[in-house]
Order: sequence, then C-alpha cells, then structure tokens
Amino acid sequence: MEPSVDHRANNRSGMKTIKTMTVTAMGTLLLAGCSWVDLDPKAENVLLLKPFQTKQCEQIRRTTSQVLDKVWFVNRNQEKMADELATLARNTAVEIGGNAVVADSEISEGKQAFIILNCPHLR
Repeated sequence: MEPSVDHRANNRSGMKTIKTMTVTAMGTLLLAGCSWVDLDPKAENVLLLKPFQTKQCEQIRRTTSQVLDKVWFVNRNQEKMADELATLARNTAVEIGGNAVVADSEISEGKQAFIILNCPHLR
C-alpha cells in the first residue's frame, strides 16, 4: 500500500518545521553568548575597582546599566552580562569625568548599579 500524496506532503512539512525549530534554537543559543556592547575608546583608562580599592576616591554619581538578560527565553551567560554592564558603566563614567567605577549592586534582571568615581591617585 502506497502512502497518499497528502501524507508525504505532511511529512515534508513536518521535517521543515523540525529543521526551522533546530536552526532557531541553535541561533538563540549563539546569540545568548554574544556581546553587543563596545567600550568607548575614551573609556579604556576607566578602571573597574573592587570596593576596598575606593577608599581614596570621590563619588561622583550613581548609574544603572542594563542589558538583555534573556534572548528568546534563554538566559544569557552571567559573565558576559557582567562584562557588558561594567563596559556600559565605564562608558558613562568617561562622559561625566570619572576615572573608575565600582559595582554597587548584584546583577538582577539584566540590571546593575555602579558608583562612578574620581580617584586622583589613579590619574
């Protein structure tokens, strides 16, 4: 007994759907690991400090950086997000005259607060 033409068409359609879903899933996973934030060349000298390194620094302002924490329901890599958030904070710092930043919160839903600092001893 030979399969009907409709059955073969449905089978091909199902295979296309599986291929499309596979390609979409692979693309999503790749995008979840990508970095989309570039460091402003002027911010290259802005340092990311640990709290104990800020004793001799003046606080200029608090800023909050934000990036995507998910790409199509897939959680992004925490390390990549942390790097992007710090890069955004460094870019902001150079715009307002800071030469260092320090994290002021944990990462939550793609957001993190930073303190922008002026550290004369680092100039």
